[in-house]
Amino acid sequence: MRSFVVTCTLALMLAAAASAEYASPRAVYERLLAPCCWNQTLDIHDSPIATELRVEIEQRLARGEEARKVEDDLAKRFGERIRAVPRDFDPRDSMAWTLLSGMMLALCGLLALAWRWSRSQPVPAAPTPAFDAEYDEELERELRRHR
Repeated sequence: MRSFVVTCTLALMLAAAASAEYASPRAVYERLLAPCCWNQTLDIHDSPIATELRVEIEQRLARGEEARKVEDDLAKRFGERIRAVPRDFDPRDSMAWTLLSGMMLALCGLLALAWRWSRSQPVPAAPTPAFDAEYDEELERELRRHR
């Protein structure tokens, strides 16, 4: 039971962290595509314009601008195509809830299985053969005959 509580607590903390507002430059880089080729996000792309945009984002966030405002401004300049994910969508939210739902479903399955096992009838023990004197004598005769 204790491990279940710990697991649920960790899952809820993961869900809360995933849904928190992004504010680090890295989080903004991951949400925007490099406008030179539209293939990679700014966090991994290596081109002059991607470098310029990373520097601009860092400076604007350091001045206290909101990450959402910086992202919206870049979307106005380069078009909505610059967004790697839709504006109000963070796939980490759905992943956290999917994980939590899966864990709860697995727990329900385990509880149902444990309940079923606790309600089942015990398996009777296999009968043991009764060895009697006649059987022992017959066995001894056979063994003597084959020696």
